[in-house]
Amino acid sequence: MFTDIANAIKTSNNIIILPHKSVDGDCLGSSYALKLGLLKMGKNAEVIVEEKDKDAKFFTIIKDAVSTVSTPDLVIAVDCGDIDRLQSRCDIFKSCEKTVNIDHHGTNDGFAMFNYIDAKSSATGEIIYCLLEYLQVDIDDDIAQNLYIAISSDSGRFSYSNTTLRTHEIAGKLIGFNFDFSYINAFIFDTNSQKELLLAKEALSTLEVLADGKIASVTVTKKVINKYKATDSELGGIVNYPRSIDTVKIAFYFKEVDGGVKVSMRSSGPDVSVIAKKYGGGGHERASGCTLNMPVKKAKKIMYDEAMAVIC
Repeated sequence: MFTDIANAIKTSNNIIILPHKSVDGDCLGSSYALKLGLLKMGKNAEVIVEEKDKDAKFFTIIKDAVSTVSTPDLVIAVDCGDIDRLQSRCDIFKSCEKTVNIDHHGTNDGFAMFNYIDAKSSATGEIIYCLLEYLQVDIDDDIAQNLYIAISSDSGRFSYSNTTLRTHEIAGKLIGFNFDFSYINAFIFDTNSQKELLLAKEALSTLEVLADGKIASVTVTKKVINKYKATDSELGGIVNYPRSIDTVKIAFYFKEVDGGVKVSMRSSGPDVSVIAKKYGGGGHERASGCTLNMPVKKAKKIMYDEAMAVIC
């Protein structure tokens, strides 16, 4: 199962771990759980993120340990659906002779020397848990907390359709360790800053519902982003508002960026990864995204038409 990846790790000493840009709970929890596991194996390991501001929400509950790597002999991409999501760190990945890609996005095209992609996993954290077991790493309280953050956040507190029996089995083992999983769930899902609520208010003022309530969207403009100095982390949950409408099959969140618009899609059934992939993006069947280099109004028309074609 993990033979090639395990051999790559065992024969390396200096390992860099790269989560995807716009970090979330799964990529961070998975990356830092893997880092702590590698340190227990006697490896030098470092996680390098795209974001410069480590005050983002998830960083405050992630467990870490001091370790740096100068010249890696192995680079591991974690929870990264395609190599472009590494952004400025692509050079780190491409310059290393030995590379690994561990992910659960079904649209991942296997861009590393060694790839492990399991779209049936609710989170990459599930895969990292199994990998650490395969490597015979003794999971401790800090590793367990990071893995729980990864799995709970990407499974929607075990409520999304990607949650499986294995998801619950792994989570059940993790909560046997000494960390406050109730606090973690409340922190991730029930706690917002004042700014996040103000951003939600701005987004909801743009709510559009069409196709007899089957499609809904919200939009956040650059003007609003600049007004609040909003980060990706603070905007991460916006798409959940149109998705929460009881009749909606496909929900969109349009975020205006330089030169175009980032589109996040959520589905209660239809495969939205087909739409995302068509426009250079990717993700999961029920949670995907892409970027369109055009004005928001034009992007909306294209996405609405694509959604209608999938729904009808």
